Amino acid sequence: MSLIARIPFAFARSSLFAASAQPAPSSLADWRNTTSAQDYPISVRQAGPRLTQAHASAWQVATALAHKSPRDEVRLIDGLRALGVSSIQTHAKRRLLGLLDHLAASSVEVRTRRQTYTGPLLLYRKLPRGRVSLTWPPGLHELLDDEAVWLPLDGRAALGAYPLATWLHDYIATHRRVYEIELSTLRDLCGSTLTAHHFKPRLVAALDRVKAAAPFFERYDIAHGVLTLHKHPTRVVLLDPGAKASKSAQSRHLDAVQRAASSRARVAL
Repeated sequence: MSLIARIPFAFARSSLFAASAQPAPSSLADWRNTTSAQDYPISVRQAGPRLTQAHASAWQVATALAHKSPRDEVRLIDGLRALGVSSIQTHAKRRLLGLLDHLAASSVEVRTRRQTYTGPLLLYRKLPRGRVSLTWPPGLHELLDDEAVWLPLDGRAALGAYPLATWLHDYIATHRRVYEIELSTLRDLCGSTLTAHHFKPRLVAALDRVKAAAPFFERYDIAHGVLTLHKHPTRVVLLDPGAKASKSAQSRHLDAVQRAASSRARVAL
């Protein structure tokens, strides 16, 4: 059974994880705004290294595997396999740890009609035998439990290291059956550094890749500077008020359990 990632709308509909192959600088920065969707109002600010789609993949894999684990642990080998990486040797594990380090050095502020979250993207510590243990920052469970799309990770992994295609994969999945967007708006939204002249052919190639890899993506049309997307339904979670209150209470309990476990793990015996 394929591993399922829970992807917040705020991440999939913004340039937080840019569609760029450029590595993230290691230096920290002040809070900065990211380009985010406004037809479904989203505000995302980020502090820390600039993040790419490689970081998005690592974040999805780490949170999905930790969610399945009773101890919130992730084996690096399992992470690499979920990413579709052919090599599970030491250099690949070091690269994954480097991505996790960038994520751990990053904080986000997310605001939508349904969500408010301010905190780190990821907290983790290294364990023996090629494992890491994730700590869930308070509020992160709620960000994953509401206003999110649930997607099998194998579709994204099949796209390989093609950042515009992986960004589009998640973005398309968050929408209804038919959606229109201007190419200029899409170029800004995905964080592309390409000129308008070069963006369109790269976009077409990326859309074709997504169409071949994602069963939910039916077809697309481009006319007069507008992209029209056609898709089948995907699993989108938008909780009703009662379910949201119940989930929030459960999340606060999980946060308290995680903090207690983390505290115990740091006691010198």
